[in-house]
Amino acid sequence: MSSVWSLRTALQPGFLAVRKYYRVFLVFQFIGVVLYLAYFRIPPVRTLVDSFSDWKDTGGFLLSALLTAVAGTLLPESVRTLVGPDRSWDWIRLKKMGWNFLFFGSVGLEVDLFYHGLAWLFGSGPFWNIILPKLAVDFLLYVPTVAIPTSVSYFLWLELGWSPRQIWRAWSWSLYRDRGLPLLIPDYFYWGPLLLFLYSLPLNLQFPYFLLIFSGWSLAFVFIGSHGLEKAADK
Repeated sequence: MSSVWSLRTALQPGFLAVRKYYRVFLVFQFIGVVLYLAYFRIPPVRTLVDSFSDWKDTGGFLLSALLTAVAGTLLPESVRTLVGPDRSWDWIRLKKMGWNFLFFGSVGLEVDLFYHGLAWLFGSGPFWNIILPKLAVDFLLYVPTVAIPTSVSYFLWLELGWSPRQIWRAWSWSLYRDRGLPLLIPDYFYWGPLLLFLYSLPLNLQFPYFLLIFSGWSLAFVFIGSHGLEKAADK
């Protein structure tokens, strides 16, 4: 007999992730704010960031996918090793990193296209009539209807194996509620303040900035999304 659903239970994985990875969160949030301020105040930083942005643009969307895969796996795992809580390396951790590398690559491609779409709709610049509509579309449309279902499907794939029929049959409102909501709430808390900075940047700088702050989120994302599935995912 299944247990009765409760909001407290649904949010528990998100709170556990924050408690477990709050130091990683703080590292990347601090770096994100400092880099934003330094870009406008320190010319050498501006030159370096602009050079990186130009290099990224030459590679197009495929380079965006590769860079996101690196930012979502190698960078946060390195920080995780340095500041905790888990400094051990084994085959299971490496295997999970491999799958995450492929998944985060697809996320990078999707996000870069999304930012270009927002710029086409609303323009770019540090103005509230541009930033707020982008935040609204991001939080109220993209995250709950695209990002979260894609993420939940990815973890279903880890649990069930690549069987479209099984994944399709598993989808329901209760699945979204039980596995999507734990991702949704922490997503808003982590990304909300940082997206105010991101959407005030020129379009060519938004994706590089996303790469930086995405690294801090990816660890909690994997922890929340796979909460309770660890044994199945290791098979």
